[in-house]
Amino acid sequence: MTGPVALVTGGSRGLGLLIATELVERGFRVAISARNADELTRAADRLGPAARPYTCDVRDRDQVNDLVRRVEADLGPVEVSVHVAGVIQVGPAADVTLDHFDDAIDTMLKGPIHLAWAVLPGMRQRRHGRIGTVASIGGMVSPPHLLPYSTAKFGAVGFSDGLSAELVGTGVTATTLVPGLMRTG
Repeated sequence: MTGPVALVTGGSRGLGLLIATELVERGFRVAISARNADELTRAADRLGPAARPYTCDVRDRDQVNDLVRRVEADLGPVEVSVHVAGVIQVGPAADVTLDHFDDAIDTMLKGPIHLAWAVLPGMRQRRHGRIGTVASIGGMVSPPHLLPYSTAKFGAVGFSDGLSAELVGTGVTATTLVPGLMRTG
């Protein structure tokens, strides 16, 4: 197979799977990653031969670095990366624990940072690449009962917007995607 390589974290279902589908339809070879190997296999089967599944937990920096190394060894340089992986805990602040914040921040703020820092050296060297971070309207306006989620998404917006400004003139772009409310799964 030929074509540019895209990597989608959180690509086994929901918005991540839809983004991976669009990329395949546009001629990309797509690496999808998620924590659940069974969901990944089903998603890759659905996407067809242009997709390859890779198990990875974006909360773990070493796993993300290894993911990018494996994808590039198998498919070639990552030209597009899109971080979609997410978690959500719903409930009033009185019921939220610090573990909820840790999980949300590690997945939806540190995850995009881990991915960007793993793909950036190669993209900068090639002077070409695109980094997408899926945030949320919850990263622009904090609704009730979603405090850990919104905290992480606000951070993701700040990171992605700041990275975009830092990359001006390098040939690499960073885009912040801010979808509205949706039901995924």
